[in-house]
Amino acid sequence: MANIDDIPENVQARLDEERGLQSLVPSSPSPKKEEEKTQSTGEMLLDVYEGMSDYDKAALWTAPIPVVGDIVGGVADVRALAKDPSLTNLAFLAAGLLPFVPSGGVSRAARQMQKQKAFTNLRNFIPGFYGDGATKAKQVAAWGKTAPEGLANITQARYGPESRALQKELNISVADQKVAKQALKISEKLDPQIKANAAKLREMKKEGTAYVPGEFRMYEGKKLPVKTSEYAKLENATKVLRSEANDAGKKAMGQLNQSRSMTKQYFGADTGLQGLLKNFDEVDHIKTFDNFNEADYFKTVGDLVPESIGREGVNEIFKQIRTFPAIGFNPNKKYQMNIRRVATGSAGELNPGMKAKLYSGQSLQDIKNTVFSEEIVKRVKNPKTGRLNKKTELVPKKYTSDAEFLQSLKNSGLRVLNEDAVLKGRPAILTGSAKTDAYELGGANYMTAINKDGKVTTILNDEHDLLGARIPKTNIEVGKLPGADRYMNVSEPMTYDLFKTKKLTNKQKTLQNKLAKEKAEASAAAIKEYEKIPGVDVSGKLPEGFKTKEQWARAQAVAKAQPTRKDYSRLAFETGVASGRVARPLTRDEENKKGGGSVIERNPYNYPPRNI
Repeated sequence: MANIDDIPENVQARLDEERGLQSLVPSSPSPKKEEEKTQSTGEMLLDVYEGMSDYDKAALWTAPIPVVGDIVGGVADVRALAKDPSLTNLAFLAAGLLPFVPSGGVSRAARQMQKQKAFTNLRNFIPGFYGDGATKAKQVAAWGKTAPEGLANITQARYGPESRALQKELNISVADQKVAKQALKISEKLDPQIKANAAKLREMKKEGTAYVPGEFRMYEGKKLPVKTSEYAKLENATKVLRSEANDAGKKAMGQLNQSRSMTKQYFGADTGLQGLLKNFDEVDHIKTFDNFNEADYFKTVGDLVPESIGREGVNEIFKQIRTFPAIGFNPNKKYQMNIRRVATGSAGELNPGMKAKLYSGQSLQDIKNTVFSEEIVKRVKNPKTGRLNKKTELVPKKYTSDAEFLQSLKNSGLRVLNEDAVLKGRPAILTGSAKTDAYELGGANYMTAINKDGKVTTILNDEHDLLGARIPKTNIEVGKLPGADRYMNVSEPMTYDLFKTKKLTNKQKTLQNKLAKEKAEASAAAIKEYEKIPGVDVSGKLPEGFKTKEQWARAQAVAKAQPTRKDYSRLAFETGVASGRVARPLTRDEENKKGGGSVIERNPYNYPPRNI
């Protein structure tokens, strides 16, 4: 049994709070001497147990189980209150424990802390979530399959002395550490195989056994040598191994970024992340703001936007993010705005490129060819014969009016979200969605502003939530973090010049360099912090599975982190919870005897029945 001096102050306060309920338990009158009956402790407990309702029995048995015990206990208390609306039963209901949440009377900040600890133990990567034909129902079902693992993580985080202390001291959840360990394990296993295969492939090229002599094939106008079956087989096997290692690294980075997002959602944009999570905050992210707004966005990264798109184009993008039905932005809720870096190695490369089929099944390359180009016929002189041959070329199309530009977009099958604004000279807004390379984002929306000159600005946007589902034909949303802020990720601007007619401006170059320098400094500072944890070592060559040394060090730090001392407080407290469960039906019984019905029915003083 834990010594009372060993129980932390905050836990002692909670124990005192539970004990405070004892004042609501009426003291029983002393029974008469001749009616005294001695019982063993076991017999007394058996009598108490047999006198409980089925609901109270279920609550007692499930009391130590997070979430389940809380729900069952809550049902028992609600049922008791409905049958007997007494002050005692109301107090018991008010003191019921939610997952990780202390009894009533504890500050909002404490409640938020407990919720954050619970939800960061849920798994980020969900197998099959983005599979072929993944409807919302299938996604919910896929998420549900991971619920047992999440509950197991929550249980370990709540009751495991080392896991509980680790989350308290370094803000690392069981799920965070589990995925980081797995990533390192896979990397250590596959790295030697991949390097050996790569060396063999280089050797085959050098020896001349990589390609079939004299055989070639055409690909996109290029003449390529044909690979030998042995070389092709080894090359494909190496790609599979490398993909497996990279996938494990992405899962680890995604899990940690999920925990970071949840922490900010509960404590605010300027939460000053505690523990290991704060170290990579500026490595993968530029800045988080309390409110979703284009003014702060443009002030922070607006210099990356082409001048011909400008603030006007960014305003149009933000307007569509707020109103496009598929995004589901709720104007009645508070949203934080997180500006995420586009290129973050294992944490995700967000730029979809020119060939991604995002817009009505078209890519920017398709749009360039169909909307912004026109064919012209040129006569080209053949250097051998001296004859002039006809040759068709694509050249930039010049639009004389906004209406002509809009019609050209629509003729290509593209859906323009802001037709009226385009007719007033503003950039056209196109949208599409895709599965991203960042595992905490998953699928995301891409909102794009494009003008008559072929200048393009794309901003990824994605709300961070659990499922993001809405019950059909209602405004009821599920899968949002209870009691937390909404949280909208937006990327720094991704810009394209479809015809590369202009180089980057000085403003664009200056901000690009500034952001790159800030990321490098944040990475170096993070590695120094990680290396304070025994066993973290990034002095060797970067292994397969991690794209940067900071991310390799990050995974090591999370996997190897240990608390300064173990935390047994929850085990000590939970003993009191179970005993409190035993006391509740006894108290209810006493209350029932003292209130309601006639004196004979209440029999408050335990008089034995007598014949009248």
